[in-house]
This record gives sequence, structure tokens and C-alpha cells, in this order.
Amino acid sequence: MRAATSFLVLMAASGAGALLMPTSAPGRVAAPRVHASPQMMGKMAQDGPFTPIVLAAKVVLGDKLLNKIRGKAISYHSQFISEFCYDFGVPNKMRGALIKKAKTTGDRLGFLS
Repeated sequence: MRAATSFLVLMAASGAGALLMPTSAPGRVAAPRVHASPQMMGKMAQDGPFTPIVLAAKVVLGDKLLNKIRGKAISYHSQFISEFCYDFGVPNKMRGALIKKAKTTGDRLGFLS
């Protein structure tokens, strides 16, 4: 289980690493790449494959309990990412990028609906 989760975190890290490394042609100074990220304002989350499940859970559990459970899951996930980064010597800047990547991926999958 830990190996599978570590693999998923490594895959996310490889995608997040591209955000931190500027690219340029040989002999030219690289300008930092700026990526527009979707801003989360209010409850404007994207719809994804898990949106129907989240909406059903809202009906069954209620908004308050669902948000409590979702907050705990996000907290545990962030702690796991932090532990992984500590175990493998990943810099704090990359750890922050991994957590941000997890948030945007969860939004795209519909977990934040």
C-alpha cells in the first residue's frame, strides 16, 4: 500500500517539478514560467468523474459532515506528502508544489464539488 502511494506521489512530483524548472533555448537566459492556476472562489469547483459521488454524499451525509470528512482526508493526505518529502529529502518548495498539485488534481477529478 505504501509503495503504491509513494509511486503516485512520485508521479505527481514529476509533474510538479516541471512547474519549478525554467526552460530556454541554448545560450539564452531562461525566464521563469508563469502558469495561470484556477482560483478557487466560493464553491466553483470543476465537475469531474467523482462529482456524482460527492453530490450523493452531500445528500446522504449533509454538507457539514461531508466537509468535516473531506477536511480530515485532505489533512491526512497533506501529512503523508510531508512525510514522504521528509523521508526522501524533497525541498520545502517542492513539497508546497506537491500539495498545490494535489489540490488542483482533486478539483479536476470532482472531489471538491
